[in-house]
Amino acid sequence: MLAGPVLAATDSQQTEPSEWSVGLGVGGGWSPEYLGADTYKAEGLPWIQARKGQLSINPVTGISYDFLKSERWKLGPALSYARGRENSGALTQFEDVHGSLLAGAIASWTSGQWQINGDIAAPVSGDLDGVRVRGYLRFCGKITNRLLYAAGPGVSWASNRWSRALFDVSIEDAARSGLRPYRAEGEYVQGSMNGRLTFLVTRKFSVSTVAQYSRLFGDAADSSIVEDVGDANQWHGSLAINYQF
Repeated sequence: MLAGPVLAATDSQQTEPSEWSVGLGVGGGWSPEYLGADTYKAEGLPWIQARKGQLSINPVTGISYDFLKSERWKLGPALSYARGRENSGALTQFEDVHGSLLAGAIASWTSGQWQINGDIAAPVSGDLDGVRVRGYLRFCGKITNRLLYAAGPGVSWASNRWSRALFDVSIEDAARSGLRPYRAEGEYVQGSMNGRLTFLVTRKFSVSTVAQYSRLFGDAADSSIVEDVGDANQWHGSLAINYQF
C-alpha cells in the first residue's frame, strides 16, 4: 500500500544500460492496514530494482519489456503482483482476499521534466478479478544538485469485479462481523497526490522519502468496510535508503 509508483520510478534522465543495473533499497513505511481502513500499520520495505537494455524489474510495475520505444515513448508487456486484503481490526472475521499475479501492459511518456506513467492489468491467479488501470503524472526537478523531487497526481480505476473482490460484504461475513451486507455494483476510482524527495549522498547512495494522499470514490467508498468502519481518505508514507550498483 505504500506510494510505490513515486518511490520506484527513477529519474527521467536515466540511461539504458547494456549490462545489468541493479538498485537495492531498505526502509520503513506507514500505510492503511487494508485498502479503505482507518487504522494504520508500519512495515519494512526491502526492494530491488534492476534493468538491462529493454528489460526492467520494478517493485511496483513488476517485470516489463520495452517492446516499442522511442526517445519519449515506451510501451510493452508486463507481469506484476497486486495485493489482496489481509483482514484485521473490524474485518478479522472476514475471509482473506489473496493477492494475484497480473498480466498486462505498461507505458510511459517523458518530455523534459514531465513524465506520464500508466498500466493496465488483469489477474491470472488469486482472488482478484476484472481489470485495473492506473495512471500517474509527475513533474521532476532539482532543488539543489543533491536534492531531487518528483510530484504529481495519480488515478486508479478498477472494474466492478475487482471492486467486488475487495469491497463486497457477504451475508456470512456480515453475520460474523456485525457489518451490513454490501455488494459493489459498479467500478471504483482512487485519486491520489504523490510526492518524493531524494537526497543524493553520493552518486550511488541516496535517501528517499515518499508521501501520498489518496481518496476512494464510487462503490468502494460506499462499502460498509469503508463507510462504517473505515475511511475513504488514505495516507501513505515511507523512508528508504537506496544503493545503485
